[in-house]
Amino acid sequence: MASSKRCRESMKLEVAECLEHALEQLRDIWDEIGICEDQRVDRQNVVMHHMRNLLSEMVIEEKELRKRLLASVEKSSQELIQLSQELEIKNFEAEEGLTILQLEKVLRLKVDTLSKERQERMVKLKSLKDKEQNLCDLLCTTPNYIPTGTVPTAEQLEALEQHIQSLTKEKDSRQLTLSTTKKQIIELLEFLEQGPNTSFERDIVCEEEESFLLSRENMEALKVLHQELEFKEKENQGIADSLREHIASLWNRLLFPKEEVEEYLASHSAHKPSDLKVLREELDRLEELKKQNLKRVTEASRDEISHWWDQCYYSRLQRNDFAAFYDDDFTEEVLLQHDEELARVKAYYEENKEILESVKKREVMWKKMLEFEKKANDPNRYNNRGGNLLQEEKERKKINRDLPKLEKTLAEKISLYEKIKGSPFLVDGCHFMDYVQMQWAAHEQSKKIQKEERVKAKHQQLETEMTFGSKPNTPAKRRFNTTCSAKTPTNKRMKTMNGSTFAQSPRLGVTHSSIMPSPSPARRPPRACRATPTNIKTPKRVLKQTGRMSHRKALAERNADMSHAFSTSTISGGLQSVGLSNMSITSACSSYSDFARDLEGNKRNNCRSSTAPSPTNLTSSRARITLL
Repeated sequence: MASSKRCRESMKLEVAECLEHALEQLRDIWDEIGICEDQRVDRQNVVMHHMRNLLSEMVIEEKELRKRLLASVEKSSQELIQLSQELEIKNFEAEEGLTILQLEKVLRLKVDTLSKERQERMVKLKSLKDKEQNLCDLLCTTPNYIPTGTVPTAEQLEALEQHIQSLTKEKDSRQLTLSTTKKQIIELLEFLEQGPNTSFERDIVCEEEESFLLSRENMEALKVLHQELEFKEKENQGIADSLREHIASLWNRLLFPKEEVEEYLASHSAHKPSDLKVLREELDRLEELKKQNLKRVTEASRDEISHWWDQCYYSRLQRNDFAAFYDDDFTEEVLLQHDEELARVKAYYEENKEILESVKKREVMWKKMLEFEKKANDPNRYNNRGGNLLQEEKERKKINRDLPKLEKTLAEKISLYEKIKGSPFLVDGCHFMDYVQMQWAAHEQSKKIQKEERVKAKHQQLETEMTFGSKPNTPAKRRFNTTCSAKTPTNKRMKTMNGSTFAQSPRLGVTHSSIMPSPSPARRPPRACRATPTNIKTPKRVLKQTGRMSHRKALAERNADMSHAFSTSTISGGLQSVGLSNMSITSACSSYSDFARDLEGNKRNNCRSSTAPSPTNLTSSRARITLL
């Protein structure tokens, strides 16, 4: 305010100076001209009048300017309100304290900005609507509704853009589907050996893709057409497979060469209508041959039925239900019954293929488990040097882990099958779980019997060893040689008192390699010729029975009748003393019980060795035989 006041004061002074300067110049001019005083007053009044008019005009003009500015402000305000409503934005509010001129300028610029935005939206709307309309015409869909003559909002424009994007994607997808399906339809028509029959098929096959309307109805009709052609193609394939299977079955029944069958099937593997015609003609020819060879065809059919019975785990009772299988009257009716039975069994197998394959897998695992258990009981399995034992153990653990799981899964599947079908699922004529339980029970019973047999065999072996002596447990590759060197300690101990030694002799008809061979009953000498062996150890069980567990005592011979013979069992299988080449090593005793009775009668306490007189020159010498 102070500055404005100073400006006005300065303006007044400046105007006064200008007026005074102008009046002085006028007076000088008037003086020079010689204008009188009255005229000077008139002229001064004219000057004042002009000045007043000029100032009045200036005031009027400024008032007009103010009026125009106020009108512009009002107009701009109204336009802003309308633009804000059309653009759906908040009303513009100018800052407070602005002059009329500033307010008019701000409002005018804002109006220009919003008007430009409105124009841009309208242009964009027109462009988007054109694109949308083209896509909608191609796809036969309805465009988005935006009221005509209204300014679209930002949300409407964004929604329209998204709709156009979705229409574009749908158009591309349908175009790709049309292109792919058209090629497949053309291929199927060629494969089915037929042309387009309807106008729609002709539009697809003959017309350009651009002229095809990608409407939902057309695309659905295109899909249906493709499915129909595919169904026909698959139907022809199924018919061809059935014909080939029937032809192969008839050829096998008619005992055609396998190479000829395979060659024919390989050369007729297609399923076009022309191929079906050829296959039907071949089938008709084979049917005629079948009628001419009923017996051979029926027997071949029975073999095939037996195979499928095995695959379905039919019991003997179930097989006997098909009485025609055992009919020796080979007629067309019997053959037809066989064909029906074969078809029925095959259908049963296909219907329950998953369960039957699982049952077969379980049978294979069961056999492997039995095989591994049999190998586990084989004592020679540890002679393995190839690392198979570790692999067998891994497989055995895997089977023991997977077999119960498979049985549980099978039980669940069979339970569901029986619930749906309302009939039992039989394996070998009984329920599967009963079949499994019987197998396990039979397996446990077999293991129990084998265990009892092993115990019995071990008991019998122990009794035999108590009676005839024991055999070595040393493996065959580690057994002693059949002959002993003359330098062995045994041969050293076998020296006689006069320096002579027992001569080393080969086996005397002995084929076994026992360390302590038992006597052969077939070559048993008379009781009077028996000599007591000096190196046979008495088993503890016998010693307990005879009451001689306190000492292990040597036995001495006192029977003078045995002076003509001497024999003993040796480690090498038999030794022969000098001059006794006719003695057998099996002549020691007839049985262990006789040997024990002889011990009771000929007992000599505290005797460390046994001697036997030689028949000729050994009357004063003794052969000391060390007890082993």
